[in-house]
Amino acid sequence: MIDVLKKIAGIIFRKQTAIFLFFLLLSANFWLMHSIGSNREIPITYTVEYVNLPNNVKITNTLEKEINVSVADAKTSFVKYFFVKQTERLVIDLKDINRNIKSGRKTYSIDNIVKNAVKNDFGKEANISNFAPKVIVVEYVTLENKKVAVVLDSDIPVKSQYILSDTVGIYPNTVTIYGSIQDISMIDTIRINDLSTDSLSKSKTIFYTFKNDKRFSYDPDGVKLKISIDKSTEKTMPIDIEYRNVPEGLTMKAFPQKVNISVIVPIGKYNDLDSKDFTAEIDYNQRTADNRCPITIVSKLSNIKILRVFPQEAEFSLEYTKEK
Repeated sequence: MIDVLKKIAGIIFRKQTAIFLFFLLLSANFWLMHSIGSNREIPITYTVEYVNLPNNVKITNTLEKEINVSVADAKTSFVKYFFVKQTERLVIDLKDINRNIKSGRKTYSIDNIVKNAVKNDFGKEANISNFAPKVIVVEYVTLENKKVAVVLDSDIPVKSQYILSDTVGIYPNTVTIYGSIQDISMIDTIRINDLSTDSLSKSKTIFYTFKNDKRFSYDPDGVKLKISIDKSTEKTMPIDIEYRNVPEGLTMKAFPQKVNISVIVPIGKYNDLDSKDFTAEIDYNQRTADNRCPITIVSKLSNIKILRVFPQEAEFSLEYTKEK
């Protein structure tokens, strides 16, 4: 008995659902027909997109963002207003804006652009009763340009037991900036000092986009940073001590004559690194009262970290230079 009642209830509810959907669609149809019949004119808003602005051109006025259009036509055209996706934007191409006049204003007629969009959305029979604005006015100035170097001023964080295996490559290492003569005359270098990245354990290429600056535009608007990472190891080497600021007519001699340095080096470059990549120096002008000088190590490789120097200072003696 219960199964029979369930079947009857299922049939009733299915019929009620079908009846409800039927009347819902019928109501929607009446509403649509009423809308089509009572609205012979409908408002359309198109977004305006400006493309291909040259890098050396700066817009000085506020550009129109929307075009408001009134469309009037037969009922069948308006059905598309409800069911067909409209053109998303009207495109204004600015690539030739300063071809004839370097600075000033240029007027773009958008009559054909609007007509083509409406025809595409509502069919060939669609008529435009009105649209505004009728033209787009662009005021602009042409900027000066200058090539400048790009330099990385940020440290690259690496995970423990890893090291930069080479200097960071910047591609391209020069860019063109556009701005007024006064502004670009003060810039010789673009310094990247806000690079943010997690600690690295493998090589990585990062695209860095220059920060927006009202004074400048850039071409290109960013650079690629090629970061080379390798596992690190330690290497110890003896370095001959050299002498600086020795008084004329005298010869300086250090004890010891060599210094041992320990450095952190990429595993892949262990065999390539030798004492020629470093200079050990003592400076007579830095001598102490007991004839000792601190030892200074100068590295020709910016990405090599010096761990230890032994000894850190050396005794010295002075002898008269022997005349030939």
